Amino acid sequence: MFKKNKAKVTELTAPDAPKKGCCLSKMCCSAKPQTKEAIMGGLTFLSMFGPRKLRPHLQHLLAVIAIVTFVVKAIKPKREEKTN
Repeated sequence: MFKKNKAKVTELTAPDAPKKGCCLSKMCCSAKPQTKEAIMGGLTFLSMFGPRKLRPHLQHLLAVIAIVTFVVKAIKPKREEKTN
């Protein structure tokens, strides 16, 4: 009933060029440390002195960020040891 037209697969990069992967660490590390500190300071300030309805949510967000940061720092050295 309907004809299936298959589109040609094209590559945007040269076929012999190595493909670059997208990494979250590059995205997180690209921000300047001052920006991260300012954001964390602002979240901390709002979690202590902000609107009462937002305080618990901001405190929870800060706790999640702290746990994720700890886990990433704990896993990162293990990854480096395996690659070397």
